[in-house]
Amino acid sequence: MLLAAVMAASLASCATPPVAAPDPIVMEEPADEPAIVMTEEVIPAAAIAVTPFDPATVSVELKQATFFDVRAFIQGLNSIIQAKDYESWSSALTPGYQEYYSSGETLARISDAAVLKRQGIVLRSLQDYFIHVVYPSRQNDRVDDIEFISNDRIKAITINMKGERLVLYNLEKIGDTWKIAIWR
Repeated sequence: MLLAAVMAASLASCATPPVAAPDPIVMEEPADEPAIVMTEEVIPAAAIAVTPFDPATVSVELKQATFFDVRAFIQGLNSIIQAKDYESWSSALTPGYQEYYSSGETLARISDAAVLKRQGIVLRSLQDYFIHVVYPSRQNDRVDDIEFISNDRIKAITINMKGERLVLYNLEKIGDTWKIAIWR
């Protein structure tokens, strides 16, 4: 009888994968035998094998097509920024980017920059960030290269006069549209 109960409980615990570690199931036994404690096995997400992305697997054709798409996207961004079109600019941002640059902590840290302090500027919103940081610095950006991080994330690279490769934008493709992203 005890063996049948243990086997039934074991089979029942294998029927569906657990979402979280459940409370142990304690089966009462006669006083002369110890209690049997059973729990369902939880596999940590880190233990599940995930094939890492290898940028070397990106075909030349895909890289060229993506480069042309990204270059056109950034040329469009330059026009939006030159026109001080906050609404269009903000629609080109991922939700994570909007959240990060809207946070009071981030805006306070950026407001501490010497150039903003000298001008007495204190950023209070994403729109302030656009007007006082993005607009003066991002009107004429140029993409010289791209680096794939994953199938839907890239770094848009510009090369400065010293030949240094600088990340111009982190971009994420959402649906068919590139968006400015932030990865932390």
